[in-house]
Amino acid sequence: MKKLHMICNAHIDPIWQWEWEEGASAALSTFQSAANLAKEFNYIFCHNEVTLYKYTEKYAPALFEEIKELVKEGRWHIMGGWFLQPDCLMPCGEGIVRQIREGEIYFGEKFGVKPTAAVNFDPFGHSRGIVQIMAKCGQNGYMFMRPYGKYMPYPQLKLPAEYFIWEGYDGSRVKASRITEYNSDLGKAAEKIKKDIERQKGDAEIALTCWGVGNHGGGPSRKDLAAVEKLMKESDIKIVYSTPETYFGEVKPTEVYAGSLVSCMAGCYTSMAELKKKYRNLERQLMFAEKIASIASLKGAYEYPAELFKDVTEDMLNVQFHDILPGDMIRAGEENGFTYINHGMHILNNIRADAFFALSKGQPVAEAGTYPLMVFNPKTTAEKQIIECELSIIPTENYLEKRSYIEVYDENGNKLKAQTVKEASNISIDWRKKVLFEATPAAMAITRYTAKTVVLPVKKYEEVTKDIVFDNGEKRVVIGAESGLIESYVVHGKEYAKGSLFVPEMYDDTPDPWGMNEPYVGHNPAIIPLLKKPDGVFDGMKSVQIIEDGAICLGVEAFFGLGLTRVRLGYKIYKDGTAVDIEANVFPNEASKAIKLSLGAGKGVYIGEQIFGKEELFADGRECIAQNFVALKKERGEYLEIVTPDNFGSSYDGEKISLTLLKTATYCAHPVPNRPLLQEGRFIPKVDQGQRDFNFRIDTAEENELKAKADLFTEKPYALNVFPTIDEKEDNGFTVSRENPDISFVTLKKARQAKGYVMRLQNCSENAARDRVTFGDKSIDLSFGKYEVKTVVYDGNKLYESKEMII
Repeated sequence: MKKLHMICNAHIDPIWQWEWEEGASAALSTFQSAANLAKEFNYIFCHNEVTLYKYTEKYAPALFEEIKELVKEGRWHIMGGWFLQPDCLMPCGEGIVRQIREGEIYFGEKFGVKPTAAVNFDPFGHSRGIVQIMAKCGQNGYMFMRPYGKYMPYPQLKLPAEYFIWEGYDGSRVKASRITEYNSDLGKAAEKIKKDIERQKGDAEIALTCWGVGNHGGGPSRKDLAAVEKLMKESDIKIVYSTPETYFGEVKPTEVYAGSLVSCMAGCYTSMAELKKKYRNLERQLMFAEKIASIASLKGAYEYPAELFKDVTEDMLNVQFHDILPGDMIRAGEENGFTYINHGMHILNNIRADAFFALSKGQPVAEAGTYPLMVFNPKTTAEKQIIECELSIIPTENYLEKRSYIEVYDENGNKLKAQTVKEASNISIDWRKKVLFEATPAAMAITRYTAKTVVLPVKKYEEVTKDIVFDNGEKRVVIGAESGLIESYVVHGKEYAKGSLFVPEMYDDTPDPWGMNEPYVGHNPAIIPLLKKPDGVFDGMKSVQIIEDGAICLGVEAFFGLGLTRVRLGYKIYKDGTAVDIEANVFPNEASKAIKLSLGAGKGVYIGEQIFGKEELFADGRECIAQNFVALKKERGEYLEIVTPDNFGSSYDGEKISLTLLKTATYCAHPVPNRPLLQEGRFIPKVDQGQRDFNFRIDTAEENELKAKADLFTEKPYALNVFPTIDEKEDNGFTVSRENPDISFVTLKKARQAKGYVMRLQNCSENAARDRVTFGDKSIDLSFGKYEVKTVVYDGNKLYESKEMII
């Protein structure tokens, strides 16, 4: 070793064992101390995270101005450049783009800097998809700590070198370096630096160490700075105060690693399942609202609410924080996370309503006895799909023997396939209705349908005494009368169930929400059996019962229980096509358990969606993480796909897929060596108690269809019964469309870093693809490489491709 770069920092978690106000307080005291010490020592203090600088700007403006001067002098370094250190596995790709770009905008405006090296010391793993995003956001270095490396007591991932070239799904590359500990104990910085020299001396001529009191702020101390400067003078190695950019500018790695940096803390893929689910809904609703607001604005019907979207984006970015989204904080911290989400959702609901009603103006008055259904399709391609809508009809005297059912017609008067199903309300009046109907709504536009009522005898369903068998020629599904499970799933003559599907199971698990240094979630699995006499919340139900049957789907539900835990599985077997939807309603009431759904799927190659890509997952039972789908590649090359909009964790042992739903861990129960994990003799609240709901879809797909089929399930049209008013139509005729449905339409928004509007498109396939995008009278042809993400900009005069992922 010839040279050692020292990164002086102070790791501060805005929310963890404390709420955000205490995180803000820690930032203020740490920043003030670091600024004071800059008057005595010629060192460089490095810190990231917009959130903390915003607190300083708001609550300590004089200190903020002092920091700005230190930045100009090069003695305070804005490192990382992201909004904060997020979880780097669970946010969608666009969420990570916003992390980088929102940070870039803030630090550029306030400090005139643009960090080119990302710093994510504390997150619990890092998706390979981040590489393409960084490369297209102008960053070329990545510094991280986990999964732990060979210098740490519990190595978790062997890499070709501790500093290396990290390659993304699309072939993009950045330099990466894995550090040892990101901090040092008070008064022991020199000892930590010496330890790093000893650990790394045989590996590299240019090495790296991080120091400074962290985990709740602190940073450098006067004692530590004096000891470090003494070490710098006495060492035969050149030791320098440095920055991530300076370090990456000097190292020249040669080893290449083409994979995600996993796994560690596998419990974080599941802990606080409800928070994770609501976060994902916030992501989806943000992208939906951006799309509908953009097209309404382009049509001249609505003014795009840029500032409101900025507020929601910050809510989303704060929830991405690596102790919030992974679910390892205290209960009050969880509530802080819900507050961010609920605040963002309230704004988004208003934006959606504003844009939707603006687009719905100028429709013809409804004919007597009809109910207009306005449907907005957030996709830029028109595809046949099932649309859901609730509405109120004029109440009738019918209810017990006869009832009103909904018929749906398109704009040309053609009757569509439709089915009236159970509404959300439970008032015994022939009034509220919910209808499913099959339609092909226009791309990025309002399509009007017409609902009418017809009075028919109330449908009654026979008690289930034998297996339920459904066969439409494309798929054959069997639900066992004695098991309540899918016992057979045949598509185009091939059996995909190599055992029962979606079997509820309970595992013994740890109170530790992280699952610290444990690659598996739970042990000693026990099947949660079908209840012969459903009880508790299921009192009065039959074990298996048919609840819907019509032109769209067959609905079945079954009830399971073990110990104090109850599970309902609802099946929606579509009359057309090959898909089946599964709803799991879980009622946990036990501590330190994990609840999973297992599928006997047989042999294959297990893959899952990641940030802007997909990859092969573990096949040895270790916990995996995936976003909107997992799939098993079968011997003929086709995939058995499971769409997973509400959970991240799963495992595959070579025969069985296990979808991890929740773990009833204890809030913030962090193992400490040689000490009890929990205090005894008192009740301590557990995570994820109460009803938790999860939705899945099982289907078959070709490789290039996996993402598109998942999007069809997770990105649904918005439908509302709207009676037209006298207001005139505000629509200049502007349209946005594309040709290739297999290319994923990520978002469309008003640009912050360019003039006009930004569209993001993703090729989630290992194969090249093409698409044609049209904005008004302008079109552009696009050629996608494997897993490539493209950014298209429309500035009002021209349509062009941006090489950078701007927002």
